[in-house]
Amino acid sequence: MNENIMMGFWHNWPSSSEQGCCGGKSREVTLTDIPQEYNVIAVAFMNVIDGSEDPVPDFKPYKGTESEFRQQIEVLHNQGRKVIISLGGAEAHIELHAGDELALATRIKALVDKFSFDGLDIALEKKAMTAADNRTVIPAALRMVKDYYRALGQRFMISMSPAFPFLTLESEYVSWINALEGYYDVMVPQYYNQGGEGVLVDDVGWIVQNSHATKENFLYYLTESLLTGTRNFIQIPHEKLIIGLPANSDAAATGYVVEPQDMKNALARLKAKGLSIRGLMAWSVNWDAGTSAGGEAYSWEFIRRYGGLMGGKMTPPPVPDVPEWRPGLYYTDADVVCWNGKEWICVMPHDSDIFWTPERASRLWNPC
Repeated sequence: MNENIMMGFWHNWPSSSEQGCCGGKSREVTLTDIPQEYNVIAVAFMNVIDGSEDPVPDFKPYKGTESEFRQQIEVLHNQGRKVIISLGGAEAHIELHAGDELALATRIKALVDKFSFDGLDIALEKKAMTAADNRTVIPAALRMVKDYYRALGQRFMISMSPAFPFLTLESEYVSWINALEGYYDVMVPQYYNQGGEGVLVDDVGWIVQNSHATKENFLYYLTESLLTGTRNFIQIPHEKLIIGLPANSDAAATGYVVEPQDMKNALARLKAKGLSIRGLMAWSVNWDAGTSAGGEAYSWEFIRRYGGLMGGKMTPPPVPDVPEWRPGLYYTDADVVCWNGKEWICVMPHDSDIFWTPERASRLWNPC
């Protein structure tokens, strides 16, 4: 994949009420429900299975069969999109020891064979990042996997998505980057959930991540620092840098870009200086499709705002004038909903289910 990237993380867990940082709710979506402007989907997460004595992380779809999940991935492949598995997450309890390299590499290849994943993203937080021998075992296993697919003439994408403070020169993350130099494809720093962390700029001062008033400067100067390797940050090649942002204010405690023009202005300033990036990432597609505490649909706000910024064709669905279809609700005859930019009318009373979205359930819904 050489084109620019619009990356979105997908939740492998059910939604629940008031789980958002502002009391909103993410929406359960299948991979095939995700707008095509998201051309790389990261499935969150590969982790140690609850109740298992196996220390090697694994993955199982939280809903539906493994065959159904692979079929969804194949649909995205036919659309020219990539699906990668993300390792870790904020609550990951991964502790691997020297000698586990082959077991992890074998597990990753088995998941690729089973689900047709296109690669792996490293999303380890600080505790898991430094636990046991993770910092040597995981990179070694990934090198083995990438070399294996290279020998077959196949591509295996490696993504790294640390919180942005981990990309300073004194961070433990330096060893991860060094261990995967020549192997990782994209770096996706999270520009969120870091409170007062920021970047120190001469003649400007300390620019914090959690200030709406200085958001444009934060986006510009942090990205410039990473692209040029200045202000105590590690240098990331421009063709590998993807900026990670929350889809909305419910998706992260801090970091949401309230005014999209701040992001657009920052990118324009970078371009004027001859600097470019590979793309943008949203945490997450489920939040992009979610609802606020007041029940108002976010209606794919992130991809509407930024889907065309990276040079791709932008054709998201229009903002609906009728309620968004949602799973877990009871619909009756003549109810009208919006789904993927189209209006649908209910023709049979039923309880909605994530696997029977309107475009799939012709016995339940007809297009208006």
